[in-house]
Amino acid sequence: MPYPGGSATTTGIRYQNWFLALQIAYSFFETNRIIFPEAFTDEVNIIDDIKIVHERQTTYFNVKHRSPANNLHWNQSQLNSQSIVKHFKDQHEADENAQIVFVSECNCYLFTEVFHRAKNARTPVDIEKALQSQRCIDFWYEAMDAFGYDDFKLLALAKKVKMRSIPLFEIKKLIEHRFTALGNHKAVANLFYERGSECSADKTRIDKEDINRWLIEDGIHFK
Repeated sequence: MPYPGGSATTTGIRYQNWFLALQIAYSFFETNRIIFPEAFTDEVNIIDDIKIVHERQTTYFNVKHRSPANNLHWNQSQLNSQSIVKHFKDQHEADENAQIVFVSECNCYLFTEVFHRAKNARTPVDIEKALQSQRCIDFWYEAMDAFGYDDFKLLALAKKVKMRSIPLFEIKKLIEHRFTALGNHKAVANLFYERGSECSADKTRIDKEDINRWLIEDGIHFK
């Protein structure tokens, strides 16, 4: 069923739709996992690339193919210029229980290292000890300035943010791998990409019933 809203994007749309296909592959093996590609935006939903609701847990995926930086790394400047800082902050403040996942072929030291280390801190007092290195500490203070947060608020955000740094070819292989034992793994991957792209364009939610129907309509049967 179509739902209102959604944002049109051209940059990295193929990458985003292949990552959507991977999420569809995950949902085939789960129950009650609903995917909202190009999710509508309102006072609660800020990040609109992909939203997933599963067992009362909401996860937002911000998908960016590559960093615009020459070194293909997401530094503070790119996070600001691409509105990632703003969207993460707004999303966290709109729903503090939601998980936020940044997906890109390029790595981001702030998310994969600094935030990851900070999660070991029980309180703001423990943050510098958890960060371990001066470089991480410097990045932490830069992030505090960028987000406009104190230690306590940034730690709360860090505990909700994850990153998946994954190249396009690996996304395809991960989809195929999940279905290798069942057969027709390449056909399944292509089907999920095509149908996912259609749902993204039409802003249509996806659940397990939809996935099963697609497989039947495409004549794909498993061993």
